[in-house]
Amino acid sequence: MAEEAQKDRSEDGQRHAHAIVIYLVALLVTLPLFMLVHPYVPRLVLPIGTGIRLDTFLTFGVVLMACILLARRLQVVVFALLVVGVGVLTVTGMMGKYGFKDLYRDYAQVLVSLRSNTEALPLFNVPEAPFANADVLLEKLDSTSPTVRSFAVRAATTWFEEVQVPDSDMVMVQAFSVFKVINSRWKYVSDVKGGEYFATASESSELLAGDCDDHAILMAASIKAIGGEMRLVRTVGHIYPELKIGDAARMDRAAYLIREVLFKDAARHATLYYHTDEAGQRWINLDYTRHYPGGEVMDETIKGILDI
Repeated sequence: MAEEAQKDRSEDGQRHAHAIVIYLVALLVTLPLFMLVHPYVPRLVLPIGTGIRLDTFLTFGVVLMACILLARRLQVVVFALLVVGVGVLTVTGMMGKYGFKDLYRDYAQVLVSLRSNTEALPLFNVPEAPFANADVLLEKLDSTSPTVRSFAVRAATTWFEEVQVPDSDMVMVQAFSVFKVINSRWKYVSDVKGGEYFATASESSELLAGDCDDHAILMAASIKAIGGEMRLVRTVGHIYPELKIGDAARMDRAAYLIREVLFKDAARHATLYYHTDEAGQRWINLDYTRHYPGGEVMDETIKGILDI
């Protein structure tokens, strides 16, 4: 009897271990599949707090259940692929290429994306009419002047120097440092009553004060001076600058850096907003009204966009 009980316990342990492996494999497969499927699922938000993305939880649950069922039906194939995958990661890791640490990093970033939102903003209000005062604004964007270049370099190296990022992220991180330098010190000062004054970027780099168009000019010129791609967005009574991030994968990377590395205190649980242009490239706003890139814009009634 004792031997049979011990045998039963051993078999139960093997079944539990087997089930755990199945669930782990299903979870590993679920995460990338979820990231592919979720953008096509209709948005469903519960009006609780800042909003709970119910569609996120439902989609993840459905994909996970499907992966568990598939893993149970194709156990031999699943375990064979698992062994091959572990072997490949071991070899590539020993060669200094993609290894287990890289896999952990990528999945950690996916997990961050599961609980974090990025929100596309509409561009359907953009008219065909010319951007008002475009010539004047472009003239004030003196990004090649020594004054602006010096200010931009100092601002780009003021924050986040201790953060280790690949070369592909360097300009973006330095642009966020420029954003933090300007926005942490910017003071709003109105133009003369009944008039309009556009300060050059050189002038504003010394004052760090002015109205929204002065801020937009300085931000755009400074980030352009260090290699970033910028544009200005005009709404009803407001102008703000936008930084080009790139495709959807680059937007996910930017969201991870903003929330988890660079602006953790201000943006850890924030929804990040962006525009998508005709080429599918994401643009994130750097308005003076927010303490982190990608904050909600003041006025979304867009009247024009000026590429610089």
